[in-house]
Amino acid sequence: MKLLFVKLPAPDPDKLETAGFVPYRAACAAAWAESRGFLARDQWSFLDDDTATSGSDAAVVDAVTGAEADAVLFDCDGSTVERCTWMARKLRQRLPRTVFAAHGSEALAANPLLRSSPFDSLIEGETEGGFVDFLSDLAGRSPKPRYRSAPIDFSTAPDPYLAGTLPVRMDRTVFVEASRGRRRPRIYERSDGPFRSRAPETTPMVVRLANKLNGVDLRLVDRDSGGIPELASFWRSMAGANDVGLPISLSLSPESVNDDIARFMMDASVIAVDAPLHTVTAHALELCGGSLDRVAFETGAQALGALGIRVKPKLLVGLPGDDYETVIDSFDFLGMIGLGQDSRVEPLSVRPGTAIFDRSAEFGIKEFLMKPPYHVMETDLLAESDIADAIAAFEESFDVAWAEPIAPHFAVEDKGYVAFADLRVDGAIDRLLMEPSRLSDSLTLLLPADDPERCARAARAAPELRRENPFTMYQIVLHSDTGIPGENIVARLQSAFLQPDHYYDLSRIMSLDPQKSFQTRLFFATKSAPLAIEALSRAQDLETAFILEPGAPASERAFAKVLESVPFMIVDRDRTPFELLYRVMTAYRDYPDLIVEAPSGIFTRS
Repeated sequence: MKLLFVKLPAPDPDKLETAGFVPYRAACAAAWAESRGFLARDQWSFLDDDTATSGSDAAVVDAVTGAEADAVLFDCDGSTVERCTWMARKLRQRLPRTVFAAHGSEALAANPLLRSSPFDSLIEGETEGGFVDFLSDLAGRSPKPRYRSAPIDFSTAPDPYLAGTLPVRMDRTVFVEASRGRRRPRIYERSDGPFRSRAPETTPMVVRLANKLNGVDLRLVDRDSGGIPELASFWRSMAGANDVGLPISLSLSPESVNDDIARFMMDASVIAVDAPLHTVTAHALELCGGSLDRVAFETGAQALGALGIRVKPKLLVGLPGDDYETVIDSFDFLGMIGLGQDSRVEPLSVRPGTAIFDRSAEFGIKEFLMKPPYHVMETDLLAESDIADAIAAFEESFDVAWAEPIAPHFAVEDKGYVAFADLRVDGAIDRLLMEPSRLSDSLTLLLPADDPERCARAARAAPELRRENPFTMYQIVLHSDTGIPGENIVARLQSAFLQPDHYYDLSRIMSLDPQKSFQTRLFFATKSAPLAIEALSRAQDLETAFILEPGAPASERAFAKVLESVPFMIVDRDRTPFELLYRVMTAYRDYPDLIVEAPSGIFTRS
């Protein structure tokens, strides 16, 4: 028997979360099955890392086909469930004898996306228990459609790092799990089973191993870390184990923190705490099954902040019982205690498997997305425009961007996969079409804005590109030093490449960005300072990028105006004089994400 585990990253053209991409659930399941004699080490493997993190849909399908596994298990979360389902359907045509299973947070019979899925089996809830039942039936070639075991005895569960099913890597976060389940799940949270703790000596052993093997950082993945028994003792033991001082992050309500716990957390090298505040409205908290001690939250946050630990609250918009004014009250609370700029806000997710999904009308939810991220669109107290206005108010109140900017990338390859193509070159489009499995999951295309026919050819090729790689992220760069691209060219390219129900687009559906496309992002790049300044005000359907020439970039006055306007800045770091580069870096000190590196020769090529 040969098994292959497939985990895919959340769509992200900037690959910002690569360090946190870890097949943790699969490794836990493998460790559990090995410890109970259901699986041998040589019977399973992960999809290779480069393909998983950077390969296109066609690349992953080819890699899975080549693995010739008896069973393939996809880890399906909200950001990847549709991609995994598409791949499993494609693979069934190639591998009719292979068994396909889904596990992870979205592997639920109640999930509408999986009602007619290509998966032979769904492993619901905790993967470990259902996985060993699946293995037993797989040995007899009779897997069931659905597996859901009782929550495992977590105190006896082997840690995947200590068991050797998951390696400590210098480029990956080490996941630390001291407890499972929730003490009091809110109506919009899945229960994750009853609250259980791991054997107290296990977690420090994982930390020591990460120290010994040069891990990059640590992430406590507990859903309810405030319930860990003897919390002060836990953090004291973590401080003793983390003698190298690997940075630790976690989710924890500051209500659980006193001065002693904060000090032990600092000694353990905790650098950031995600604080699930969600709302300060008493009525909304009561309806959702939660509570909040404002004084304890503020006191705990101040204790952490005083020791240099960053507290990052998270608010939800669209909770039952919350209206526009009470949402603003939550913003005001964070502003008053000095945590506004470190906070995040998101629309409430009405996810399958939660009480609010099953009884949405009862809780005043009028409309929500039936696909991930399941964001609420309207409640009995908030219109869709109110939710968008609340997010805009959050941005204005704390001078922060709700969604990170999307940038083009000009490196030709990403881990061996084509990530950039200059479509001004004859034959470039044909090469992309002929080798869909050579492409990256994020692709920057450079086109001449002054050549409508070449742009039209790219638009005509889009359906064929998308047929083999429907979940690709596209950044389309239109280059000209003589004129802003016409609206017809922009609209045609956008509609040709756009997939409006792509997770990445739906996750930003409440953004007030003038360019409504995110999975397909269009840019206008120019060396002309006057043209860049004009485009910033006129071309709202494009992102403007100024190409900084290594020599004199423009007249002093025009260049100063460009710096003042802060468009995307494309620089050749190797060829740009230090004085000019320093001036740009100084002007963009608060906007580092808007600086894009590219060889200057790209834009002079004929």
